[in-house]
Order: sequence, then structure tokens, then C-alpha cells
Amino acid sequence: MATSASTLSPVAALCRELVRIPSLPGQEGPLAKAVAAWMKAAGLEVGIDAFGNVLGLRRGHGPGPTLLLDAHLDTVPATDPGDWTHPPFAADVADGRLWGRGSADTKGSLSAMLCAAAGLPPEAFRGTLVVSASVCEEDMTSAAFSRVLEKHPADIVLVGEPTSLKLGTAQKGRAGILVEAQGRSAHTSRPELGDNAAYKMIEAVARIRALPLPEDPDMGRGVCELIEIASEPRPSTGMVPNLCTARFALRLLPGEDAGSLLARVNGCLGGLEGVSARFVHFSRTCWTGEPLAMEEFIPAWKAPDTPLLARLLEVLGTSAFAAPYTTNASAAAVKGIPTFLLGPGSIEQAHAIDEWIALDQLQAAVEAYGTAIRTCLSPS
Repeated sequence: MATSASTLSPVAALCRELVRIPSLPGQEGPLAKAVAAWMKAAGLEVGIDAFGNVLGLRRGHGPGPTLLLDAHLDTVPATDPGDWTHPPFAADVADGRLWGRGSADTKGSLSAMLCAAAGLPPEAFRGTLVVSASVCEEDMTSAAFSRVLEKHPADIVLVGEPTSLKLGTAQKGRAGILVEAQGRSAHTSRPELGDNAAYKMIEAVARIRALPLPEDPDMGRGVCELIEIASEPRPSTGMVPNLCTARFALRLLPGEDAGSLLARVNGCLGGLEGVSARFVHFSRTCWTGEPLAMEEFIPAWKAPDTPLLARLLEVLGTSAFAAPYTTNASAAAVKGIPTFLLGPGSIEQAHAIDEWIALDQLQAAVEAYGTAIRTCLSPS
């Protein structure tokens, strides 16, 4: 059953507006400008940094800490649009849900954060509240948000991701490892004159897959999965490949650092001449024209057991959640900043055909963010 636009709550109306603006990584400009305009109309101090992250700031009643709320603007593509029951950018409202790409990941979180931040009177909190609408999270997680933290140091960070309004207190990390095997070309009628890079890669893949994976009592087992393999020259009608590359996707657990992880992988490749591993390098131009680059190593984290954590769980009336996915929160947690995840919707709804967010979860998220803001920036 469809819902009339005139009966939508302010947060649902805002989310609908945001979903209707496509925002692939590097193409968030129209959405960023719409969010900045909304922030300005709501009375926030607004800025857009060189990378295109939109920052809205409110000052409370008197000095205090800085709380930074972040939700990313970009979405994954809307694949197979003909298979969608509700068009991906129509933002249809039906059956108690708002449908469309980005509704759960994470335009629902952003809409609720903005409504919560704008609705709090200054006397309800002390210190500084910053809402960050960040860019390029889907393909370069934490890269742009880390620039926000450099310019806007925070005492507490709350990242909006679909957690079903549970409090995310831990999160797996992610790494991309590129393995390269160098060989020597020859005619396939005389392969002994060459050095087949693909055979070297077969051995390298077997060794990497045999590496033991770490385990965590709250987050389960780490992951190391082969996701891509290719040889050169390509296409080839009769040449021994002189190069073969493979890419692995890893899901990391707390305690794994970049140096030791790469040393562990390269260590298992010892004795394979011409074979080496490195982190995947990503780069893109942001919608502002600013270049952004990163190596794909995003650490896992686990929030320490503190009075703030206990208080947030109590006032939110929810349970702790260990996220199996990777988010911008790593950029803050690695700096030792108290960091949490909180947002409406479930990860099962994200990136899916017919993505949706429940209207009652959106409204509950406004209340949850308001409670979190008052708790972290309590005037008492």
C-alpha cells in the first residue's frame, strides 16, 4: 500500500529527497550540494572540504567535547534496474518502507542524523556537534573520512551504518592484496624456452590459501578469498604468459596490522622466484576535482569497555553489535578515538536489488541519534 508524500515524517521526506539523487563514488556533487543546502536552511554552520565532504556544525550551551556523526553520501551502482520492483531512484514509499538505492546504505542514517542534529536545542548539549556527509566510502572506505578527522579532530565518533539500531562496538577490517608472478614468454610449441608465470601463480595461490586464519570470540574467523586471476598477454593464441596477477580480498580481525600481514603473505611465497605481494592501490578524482588515493588496508577495531559504552547501551536500550563489514569508523578507531556504529536498517538490505528502509526505523533512528548526542555531550 502506497503512502502519500504529504503524510511522510520530516526524516522520511528528507531520505526520499536524498535517494532520488544518484551518487556513485566520485559523482556525489549534486547530492552534496543538496545536503549542504538542507544543513544551511536548518541553521547549521556549513562547509565543503577539498574532497567534497559536507560538514555541518552546531555549538552547544558552553564548552565541551566534540562529537562527530558521519554517514557517507555515495552508493554502489543500481545493477539490473529492470529487475527492481520499485525503480532504484524513484524513492517509492509503500508497505511501510522507503525503496531505493542508498536508502539503507546510508542515506537513511544521514537523514536521521541531520534531523536529530537540527532538532536539538542548544541547551540540550555542551561542546560541538559535527555531522559529516562523506564521499567515496563504497570503494575507498575511510580515505575521505580520514581527511575530515584531520581537519576536525573529534573526541567521540558515531558512524551511521545499517545496524538495525544496535550499537556497533566492533568491526572487521578489510585488505586487498595483489600478487604478481613474473615469467618469460615463449611460443607454446616450445614452452621449455619460457617461464610460465601462471604455473608460479598456481603454487602461490595454494600457499596463501594454506595460511592459518586468525579467530576472534566476538567476530569469528578472518577471511582470505581469491577474487580475481589473470595472465598476460591477453588474449593469447600461443604464448607462454610472462605475467600473472591474482587479487585476494581479506576480512581482518583486531590486532592485524599492515606490516605484519604483508610480511606474512610474502613470507609464505619464499622460494618462488619472481613472485611478490603488495596491497592494492586505489585512486580516483573526487567530484570537486581533488585526487584521492589509498592502499587497501583498513584495520579492524573493537571498542574498549568504558563507562561511555555502558551508558550508551543503557540509554539506547539496545545490545552490542560486531559488524562483519568494514566502514569509515576504522579511520577514527585507529586514532584511539571512542568510536561506535549506529544506524537504521540491516546490512542484508544494503547493495541489494529493491533496497529499502523501514519508515518506523527511520523515525526511531532520529530518536536514537538524539539520545546519543545528549549522552555524549551531556550538559551535566
